[in-house]
Amino acid sequence: MDISSSQVTIGQRTIPVAANVDVLVCGGGVAGIAAAVAAARNGAKTLLIERAGFLGGTATGSAMGLIVIPASELVGFPREFFTRLAQEQGAGLGDVIPWDIEAYKLTALDMLVEAGADVLLYTWASEPLMRDGKIEGVIIDNKSGRQAVLAKVVIDTTGDGDVAASAGVPFVKGREEDGAMRPTTVMGRIANIDLTRFKAYIDSHPEDFSQDDGRRVVDLDAGIVRIDGFFSIVEKAKATGLMDPSAPVNYLRFSGVNPVQNTEHAILICNSTRIYNIDGTNAADITRAEIEGRKQLRDLVRVCRTLLPGFEHSFLVDTSAYLGVRETRRIRGRYTLTYDDLERGARFDDSVAVMTSVDYGSAEIHGPDFGHEGSASDEWARKMSLKLMRFEFPLRSMMTNEVQNLLVAGRCASMTHDVDKFARNMAPTGLQGQAAGTFAALAAERGWNGIPIETVRARLIRDGVPVGIPEGEPHSRIEKRSALPA
Repeated sequence: MDISSSQVTIGQRTIPVAANVDVLVCGGGVAGIAAAVAAARNGAKTLLIERAGFLGGTATGSAMGLIVIPASELVGFPREFFTRLAQEQGAGLGDVIPWDIEAYKLTALDMLVEAGADVLLYTWASEPLMRDGKIEGVIIDNKSGRQAVLAKVVIDTTGDGDVAASAGVPFVKGREEDGAMRPTTVMGRIANIDLTRFKAYIDSHPEDFSQDDGRRVVDLDAGIVRIDGFFSIVEKAKATGLMDPSAPVNYLRFSGVNPVQNTEHAILICNSTRIYNIDGTNAADITRAEIEGRKQLRDLVRVCRTLLPGFEHSFLVDTSAYLGVRETRRIRGRYTLTYDDLERGARFDDSVAVMTSVDYGSAEIHGPDFGHEGSASDEWARKMSLKLMRFEFPLRSMMTNEVQNLLVAGRCASMTHDVDKFARNMAPTGLQGQAAGTFAALAAERGWNGIPIETVRARLIRDGVPVGIPEGEPHSRIEKRSALPA
């Protein structure tokens, strides 16, 4: 392989160079947006490439329009982003944080452009450019054909670790003992819902819903909804033939943010379909999942319209632009974060963020076992009232031993299956992205091995990210859920 500033030659192929940047971010989801903004703000010439025609990834394309920690717990880039989104009336800041998907897309693009980063949409990262154990860019494919982007540092925020895997970085898929992966979901947005009648039913049937305060939120004044339950409704639907009795759906989950004037004509996201035994990196599998998920969603919409108060005149507005995938590859990085680390409150010299999550403990959340989620034996879905926890996240979990100048941020970072239920969520992945972008900008300027970790940590602290849990402070505790201060 020969690389020059104007072209790349691989065998008999000559590929034009489309861009030469300091930092290339591959993937425009939550982690990628944060990484690109952080890198650009720290002075790096930055390019973000994204396969879709919009940013947000799971937050928009998969229609997972919700963060499940209180707004008061947000720090760093996630806090800045959602504060701005709320100011633009695109998010609710309360016990949980739902958002409007279209507002999210525009705010993400605005912040990226304002930071000085470039973006290239409708573009796939198809092949890493490797030389002597170092990544020097990627081959991209889009409507302009096949081109190369050269970069001093590459950040893989694809969610599936596509760039890292192609570069030869070892990885694990799914649960370590058997490779099983969490179920996938096709989301649906349902419109024309009367939230007043919806809430009245919930208030009069408390036994039919999750016992956790964070999963029983119907705040009509704030317009915020996040509710898990309707167990008896699903059981009735299966008993009466409205739903296939063998379907692996045992409860209904809704979220959304609606202005008060829309209370009687609200839109909610339905996150209830579950498609198991799917490898999100396998084209045939994800095709099968799309087909099965849409069938499940069709049945769920019928169930809602028939049995749920407030849904009598509802209808399906749209479905997620692409499949919601919870788990695929996780790289084997320089350090693999374990559940034991979280449980004992491990501190790391190279921690680049203190992350907050719902404390699921050892419970399996969205587990790979067919049909378990939401079933009568699922303690998490039915009975658990959950605390919050904080944990430190080491930079080494985003670095590899095999490839220089490559960072991996998001759910594909180096952690175990029983940790990703804490660290794959959107506030933690946003902080991973911010840390990766900050480090990448410094590395582009000073060299991959020329940055003291304290320099990186100081930049992050400056930008609102706590990087260490103070000695003596518990990492896990019950906290009052509250909104973000004005």
